[in-house]
Amino acid sequence: MLIGRAVHNLDTKGRIVIPARYRDDFGASIFALYGVKGCIRLYNREEFEKLTEKVMSGDINRDAFRRKVFGSVELVSFDAQGRILLTEDLRKKAGITDKVCMVGMYNWLELWNEDRLAEIEKELTTEEELKCMEALGLA
Repeated sequence: MLIGRAVHNLDTKGRIVIPARYRDDFGASIFALYGVKGCIRLYNREEFEKLTEKVMSGDINRDAFRRKVFGSVELVSFDAQGRILLTEDLRKKAGITDKVCMVGMYNWLELWNEDRLAEIEKELTTEEELKCMEALGLA
């Protein structure tokens, strides 16, 4: 289960340490792709296969979309220090240059540019947050 937050610095080679609490959820293979609204999403094999099934379903019958999704996927792995290498292309698309904000999204991990994440988080108004919490019985 990928939950919580962490902030780490990108090194000069484009590598980022993934905290141990997240590494256990990934196993040997990590599927990295550019996500909605400007983040990099990291999936383990099981979750990536679920995503693949949805993209290949009859509901999405557009090769152009599939090309965009699958063409952006990078298969990465951990080095001995628990780091992964983020490709220059993915870093550029996500605007990641130094600090990386990691947000656990239960089934995947998002990597964000700090400023971009702050802007995205402003989209959820207090009223919307309250409605969601009430719907879940948390308010």
